[in-house]
Amino acid sequence: MLRQYISRFPQASVLVIGDLILDHYIWGRVSRISPEAPVPVVHVDSESL
Repeated sequence: MLRQYISRFPQASVLVIGDLILDHYIWGRVSRISPEAPVPVVHVDSESL
């Protein structure tokens, strides 16, 4: 996904001042809590930036 955005950079004038922040969202269903750590085990349905 990120490569698609970066591949468009040659056609654009871009100036980044400061830190670049890119949010990555993961959508899915939680089936259980992991026995190794207190974190949910997620079955991923989709992802977006």
